[in-house]
Amino acid sequence: MAYKIVYTHLANIDVVRAIEYYLLVAGKKIVKSFYRELLSAEKTLRNTAYFEKIYKDFHRFPLRKFPYIIIYKVNEENKTVLIYRIFHTAQNPEKYPN
Repeated sequence: MAYKIVYTHLANIDVVRAIEYYLLVAGKKIVKSFYRELLSAEKTLRNTAYFEKIYKDFHRFPLRKFPYIIIYKVNEENKTVLIYRIFHTAQNPEKYPN
């Protein structure tokens, strides 16, 4: 059974900020590429939710072409992957969710 993907409010804000940034500095083609990669990551997490465990129940999944890591938890009871943040790898590590 596939997992359902759910974004927290902060994760949604992270996605919007990334898109706004890429629109400003790189253009629509890069935004589309970023969004496609994010959708591809969701597809992977739907089918195989358990990737590198980083802290307690938190896991991370890096995007391939962009410097972002998806920080998430898996809820086996209701078969969901809850995405907490889309963390830019150049951000201050003290902001890393825990």
